[in-house]
Amino acid sequence: MKLLKPAIAALFAVSILGSGTAHAQFGGLGKAIKKEAKQTKRDAEREAVNEAENAINNAIRGKTGKGAQIGKSGSSGGSVALGTPSSNLTSQTQCTGIALSNVTVGNLGSYTFQQGFSKEKRTGFINRKPGTVSGSCIAPSLQPQEVLYFEVDEKQYKAMDKGNDFVWQCVKSDNPGAGTVDYWTWHSDQYLGDSHMKLHCGNDQGVSDCATGSNSSRASAYTADRKKRGKYGISFLARLNEHSNARTEKLYCQYYNKRTGKSLVAFEYLSAPAR
Repeated sequence: MKLLKPAIAALFAVSILGSGTAHAQFGGLGKAIKKEAKQTKRDAEREAVNEAENAINNAIRGKTGKGAQIGKSGSSGGSVALGTPSSNLTSQTQCTGIALSNVTVGNLGSYTFQQGFSKEKRTGFINRKPGTVSGSCIAPSLQPQEVLYFEVDEKQYKAMDKGNDFVWQCVKSDNPGAGTVDYWTWHSDQYLGDSHMKLHCGNDQGVSDCATGSNSSRASAYTADRKKRGKYGISFLARLNEHSNARTEKLYCQYYNKRTGKSLVAFEYLSAPAR
């Protein structure tokens, strides 16, 4: 019975993200308030996903005493060495030619910041390490629950998407001919919110490009910085496989444009079972 509450919390939080509930309407209160509400809702949705995955991990640990976890530091457990994807996988990916910049691998998790004697916690993109791209669009490989973040030229990216043209596709690295897997469904190009990228100043991550204030104000600061540079941020979470027959295996994924037949990014990641 101890597993019931976190499992229910996980299902409820994920259902919030997938419901597609319409944004609240604020009538004549102005565009600024609508923008604030939209950002707050996006932050809340991502917080719900993070809490759901933590609840699943708590259930796993309670049942088996092991399993991948985000936890306090946000690091994933049970990692194994990952090289680069084999050429028989990367040769099937045609890159769009849009340059990937600010490529970073890390985790979504809890960090602490200090102001004087006061210490507080926030959720953000932590354990960051820079990544390199090969072959124009092949990004670094990911461990379970690691997050890939990168930026592209916003105008070039938007010009390629005429409306739901891009889709995430993943195949088993050892059997790509079997077709795409259905381990999870995720259509968005942004797992991280801008508040996750702009950590609070005084943080324990050593991130100096920071801001103070609420999640919303820090998100606005990061959005303004991106737009000033003409960039758009894209992020992907190496999700756990919740199928009952899940096993640890490598997946090769690409962000594929159905209209052009080309991919913005591709990478390999280690898929681990959630149970």
